Amino acid sequence: MSETDRTGGSTLGLAARLYQHLPFGGSSRRGRSVYEGGHRMSTRNRWAALAVLGAVLAAAAATASAVVASPAVTHKAKPIPSFRLRIGTVLPFTGDLSAVGPSIDASARLATNVINAALKKDKLDKKISVKIVDSQDDQTSTQPAIEAATKEVKVDKVNVIVGTMSSQSTIAMAQAVTIPNNVVVITPTSSAPQITTLQDNNTVWRILPSDLFQGKAMARAVADAFGKTATINLGARNDAFGTALEQVFANTWKASGGKIGTEVSWDPNQASFDSEAQKLTSGNPAGWVIIDFPETFAKVGPALIRTGKWTPTKTFMNDVMSIPASLQQVGAQATTGLRGVAPTSQSASVKQTGAFAKLFKAREPGKPVSGYEGTSFDAVMLAFLASLQGRSASPNAIKANLRGISGPTGTPVTYLNLAQAIKLVLAGKRIAYQGVWGPIDYDKNGDVGSSLFKVWNYDGTTVSTLKVFQYGGK
Repeated sequence: MSETDRTGGSTLGLAARLYQHLPFGGSSRRGRSVYEGGHRMSTRNRWAALAVLGAVLAAAAATASAVVASPAVTHKAKPIPSFRLRIGTVLPFTGDLSAVGPSIDASARLATNVINAALKKDKLDKKISVKIVDSQDDQTSTQPAIEAATKEVKVDKVNVIVGTMSSQSTIAMAQAVTIPNNVVVITPTSSAPQITTLQDNNTVWRILPSDLFQGKAMARAVADAFGKTATINLGARNDAFGTALEQVFANTWKASGGKIGTEVSWDPNQASFDSEAQKLTSGNPAGWVIIDFPETFAKVGPALIRTGKWTPTKTFMNDVMSIPASLQQVGAQATTGLRGVAPTSQSASVKQTGAFAKLFKAREPGKPVSGYEGTSFDAVMLAFLASLQGRSASPNAIKANLRGISGPTGTPVTYLNLAQAIKLVLAGKRIAYQGVWGPIDYDKNGDVGSSLFKVWNYDGTTVSTLKVFQYGGK
């Protein structure tokens, strides 16, 4: 039933009932005398009743007309939100990963410039903005990371921290500072599996895949090189990253029929590594897998050379060692011929990835290109789009919407059409951000669903990619 039927109809019904009782049906052939309820009704009363009926019918018509003329119920569009997203970076400007930190920071800042330009294009820059309010050096160490995060949370009042790179530092920073203060962390490169199971109240997210992927990808590459049943000697730095990746590789390798000759770990801060080098080169392995950071391997590598029993040409290493600046930091004698496995971004043939590579080189000509710049760029983009969808820069709004804007369902968007993406989000449409590093597709733990890996080789001058393959996903 329509609104007209419900409102006007009730009035018309009353008129109909009055009509039935008016003195027409009971008149005599001559029409002189009429009866109502068994009583004679005079002509005067008859005209009075007709007047009442006319008034009721007029009221019914007015009511129906008013209902028909009234506009349909509409829902008002939500007002444009107003917020200032405050981001801090905590990255290694000194220490083991200092060859990468400055470029990662620069790409995060580049993302804010791209976002603010898109907001200006959409005439939203007076209401919404994104700013990196501080960049802190974690020195690739846990205590400086904690102190840096404390400063950004307590003094700078950040909503999001992009950082840090080392898993050990990220875990320490999260547990001591960001989780208790409900601040979102998006780490560009931390990959330790322990991050997946942190009791973080949905605050810790990452761009690189878990080492559950890297360790298994490493085993696959080593099998291709030495055979599935080969004996491999395994060495690793004794921290969250090294221990986790060592364990995943060893378990995967043995489960596939391979053998581990010896396992050795070392404290990255110890003064000498000669004893560990002797243990690592014992026996007659087909090859080695070594998990380390550049600054430490600059000491471990020469110690291995001194044994006279080790060669980099039979050694596979982890992701960060694939960066030219890292290898140069160690020196040619301990690095020429190294191979390894590393997560890698999409090919430059992917439109947004190729465009970003050109943009970064044009905007940051003095910064070395590590290959990981896309990770922090995507971290900032994701934080912004989650804020936009949540219509607030509060950490609660961000963490509630990161998964929703990361895909896989929704209209695919990239930084290249960010202005259009902003309009879609504000219109209530679902988007799927396609990163310059790669697809994100966050799972329930804030981990990416899959990753591309490359097998790399260093010839003493340049790092080349021997093979690219996907691990994880469907």
